[in-house]
Amino acid sequence: MSNYQNQLDRFRTIAKKLVDDHCAELFTSSKHVETKTDTYSLHLDTLGKQLDEQAQQFISSSQAGNESLRSEIWNVCKKYLEQFVRRSEPDGERRAAY
Repeated sequence: MSNYQNQLDRFRTIAKKLVDDHCAELFTSSKHVETKTDTYSLHLDTLGKQLDEQAQQFISSSQAGNESLRSEIWNVCKKYLEQFVRRSEPDGERRAAY
């Protein structure tokens, strides 16, 4: 079980770094209010693709035949995408969603 948890923790570290990097980049690049939504959408799309690529690579390189680990990795991806949305969504869109 410890190997399972170690693998999951390593993937969480990868996912967290991607989200942190995109949040920081979005913050510094979205100085212009009129382009903030487009920039946000671009970062969200790119982050989703990067998480997907990292998950695919991680699963294949770790020989994760364990279906439980695969499922957990995809759940981590979903969690971190949602975290990016919460942290970075433009104000107007956030209000409209509630």
